[in-house]
Amino acid sequence: MCVSAEIRTMPGIAKRKYAGELMRLNKRLKHPLKSLSSILPEDFSAQTIVSEFQKYYPLLWNEMLERYGNYKAKDEFLISQGKPARYKPLEPTLYIKSLPQVKLWLSSGHKAKHSEHYNENKRNENLKTLSNKQTISVIKYNERVQKNTDTLQYVEPLYIDAFIAAYHQKGITTENKVEIFNELKKYHTPTVNEFFSKLNDAERNQQVRLMAFKQVQSIGKYVKLRKNFKGTKKTYMIESCDFNMTPVDLWNRIETNNIQNKKHYNFFISHSLFDKNEVKKVIKSLNKSGYNVYCDWTSDNDFLKRDLVSEYTKMILQKRLEQSEYILFVKSKNSLSSDWVKFELEYFQELGRKIFYIDLDKSIDIRLSEFVKLDFEIDDNKLEINDITLYYVLDVI
Repeated sequence: MCVSAEIRTMPGIAKRKYAGELMRLNKRLKHPLKSLSSILPEDFSAQTIVSEFQKYYPLLWNEMLERYGNYKAKDEFLISQGKPARYKPLEPTLYIKSLPQVKLWLSSGHKAKHSEHYNENKRNENLKTLSNKQTISVIKYNERVQKNTDTLQYVEPLYIDAFIAAYHQKGITTENKVEIFNELKKYHTPTVNEFFSKLNDAERNQQVRLMAFKQVQSIGKYVKLRKNFKGTKKTYMIESCDFNMTPVDLWNRIETNNIQNKKHYNFFISHSLFDKNEVKKVIKSLNKSGYNVYCDWTSDNDFLKRDLVSEYTKMILQKRLEQSEYILFVKSKNSLSSDWVKFELEYFQELGRKIFYIDLDKSIDIRLSEFVKLDFEIDDNKLEINDITLYYVLDVI
């Protein structure tokens, strides 16, 4: 068990927990290493083993890298507070090389035995089997992560610091914590992911801590579930909130000047839900240029529900339009016939702001003469808005 070098100077409880985690990691490595032993070439080195591990077990390798970064960051924080490093994790390459099984493989006696029984045809057969199996595993994993991140935005909103500060305010309720959590989980950025990781480590409310764990896990990041805190449970630790909200609830929050009033968007996407797949590509394209986007069925999905449409829905959309610098109309036959799109465009015109559009169906409509058209290209099933055109248009407003 390769744990002594990393846990020698740690306090009792932390030492036992860390040792237990390393034991579980070593156990998980047994099967991959056994598979790798059947595909090693006749002459191999420690680097050969590491390279093959990286190639055929990329998910586990990435997890080890993230685990290393996680514990290294914890040590750096301790040092910054004037305390000694606690974990001293081994970098993954060194960790694999330090494993007893790998050291055995690299011994002269074992290498001589391996060379004596080496069969190139058998190795190629094993390579093909392992490659096919791991390829399927990686594809399934990536598909799962892709599904979980499909509607997330990859740009940090300007109001993120205000939201995080509001979360840490004294006296905040569990419902308010869940609301802020739900707002931030719509983004996939380093700051947001770090915030959720810290919640998993330190949040004392059981519901929110579990939510943070599941969120980090769902996007494919390394995370270890923090167990419930021991001792007498205080009320705020076991409180829960189902957060079953309506448009009225959102409007009341807007009226009382809570975090919903701190929101700011670069673009409001005016579109038809029938063009949902294209809209996802539009949002990703705008994110690449650093723009935060409002889309009703992602940005306000906790409140704006299709079966609860009312005047409050219109009032909320008006507020979001006011909070947006620009509107981007996704023109199609579907959106041209949408009353909601008509309402959004007319209200934005009343605000005296520019309207941009992209043309999905290439049809002619004289009503668009006052709007600014943006070029876009569809390549490899991805929609790319021309950055030069976009920046130029925004600069001349």
